[in-house]
Amino acid sequence: MHLYLHVPYCAAKCPYCDFNSVAGRDQEHARYVQALLAEVRRLPRGPYDTVFIGGGTPTMLSARHLEQLLSGINRHIALADGYEWTCEANPGSAEAERFRVLAAGGVNRLSLGVQSTHDSRLRFLGRVHSASEADHAVAMAQAHIPRVSADLIMGLPGQDAQELREDLRFYQRHGLGHASVYHLTYEPGTEFHARRGRGELADIDPALSRELFDVVWDGLTALGLEAYETSNFSRPGEESRHNLAYWHGRDYQAAGAGAVSTVAGVRITREKHSGRYIEAILAGHDATWRTEMLSATDHLTEAWMLGLRLGRGVATARLAALGDREERWRPLAAGLAAEGLLTLGPEHVALTRAGRVLQDEITVRLLPG
Repeated sequence: MHLYLHVPYCAAKCPYCDFNSVAGRDQEHARYVQALLAEVRRLPRGPYDTVFIGGGTPTMLSARHLEQLLSGINRHIALADGYEWTCEANPGSAEAERFRVLAAGGVNRLSLGVQSTHDSRLRFLGRVHSASEADHAVAMAQAHIPRVSADLIMGLPGQDAQELREDLRFYQRHGLGHASVYHLTYEPGTEFHARRGRGELADIDPALSRELFDVVWDGLTALGLEAYETSNFSRPGEESRHNLAYWHGRDYQAAGAGAVSTVAGVRITREKHSGRYIEAILAGHDATWRTEMLSATDHLTEAWMLGLRLGRGVATARLAALGDREERWRPLAAGLAAEGLLTLGPEHVALTRAGRVLQDEITVRLLPG
């Protein structure tokens, strides 16, 4: 079993971010923790193999509120042997006391939003921390939490290969066993999307994007981190098990404003506005914003889309179980394999490194019509 918990608060709303997050509202934090725990008490007890507290920035909560949240979670849920419990954090809200609270509460993996090791880039991205604060935050985290991952953003305007190589040295400097490197996108509803519409920002040149992808792949591979998913690299055994559950299409429970759960083919999205979420939950309601019944086509589409993100690829047995006839997709896959874009084995269909940069196009070609 898998559990996702959402804390929507941030110090500032980053101009590229389309996640359910909000700046400020510190006065809500105590009641939000109360509401989140009330929803957690309605969930199955477990045992949960993975737990993930995301945001937002969960460590925007004070050490006292974090302790209340973690102790409340532990009172209700059971953790499986060898569990993985991840919490997201940002360097701007990092302090040793918070990391001590997380570790004491059972968190054994931290995902730190570094994004860049260049102060000018951090200002462009709207981040509230500096490069030196990111170094300090990782060192503090490693003193308390066994596994630490860091996020970077590539494809920034004017970024070149040398700058990105300098960013990647962050992983070597701290000996990190997991890296998430995401390409900058201009998502609708974000400040960057509006700026692109006004001509202030432009899409990256595709040839440069491919060059930067190669820099990331080569740089992290040289550090012993394998590309187990499109944007995620790790040492063997240090993969994010929680995120792997999503990519393998497994069921997961959830709680929190805007949190999404998928159980037995039913996908529920909760009320996104933190204040309305709090009022609904504390009044005894479920705070459901949208309910979707996933069709057979939905399941199959997600199996292809998510499976091809994985280094191992999509399992042929899963495709068969979802009713996708091999005689439909194998000729298409064989053609892509002949182009050097896919590997086609008896148990998995996987993108090659060359195919990875054309992932969206290839996925569309393999989906049922």
